[in-house]
Amino acid sequence: MKEEAYLIIGPTGLRGLRKSKPRLNWDEISIRISLDIPDTMFKRPHLEAFIKVGEDAVRPNEISPEIFINTKKLIEQETGMKVDLRILPKEEEDNPNERH
Repeated sequence: MKEEAYLIIGPTGLRGLRKSKPRLNWDEISIRISLDIPDTMFKRPHLEAFIKVGEDAVRPNEISPEIFINTKKLIEQETGMKVDLRILPKEEEDNPNERH
């Protein structure tokens, strides 16, 4: 994204920002600012996953530290983002409308 704007400054400080060359009062100055910002700065990663676990693979409350650490590292390597994984206790009754 390339943008150009004019910063208007007076004796008391910043008075405005205009896209086109501004008309100035006698006590104002303008500074032309040119910005060149890569479009990737405005893109958030769109992460999507589909995971299906069969009933025969479910072992309640068993996650080894190695699997936990390796999963975190793999996500960080693939996305370039810092990841914070946590294991939370399961609520007694899963009710999506209930607030805690």
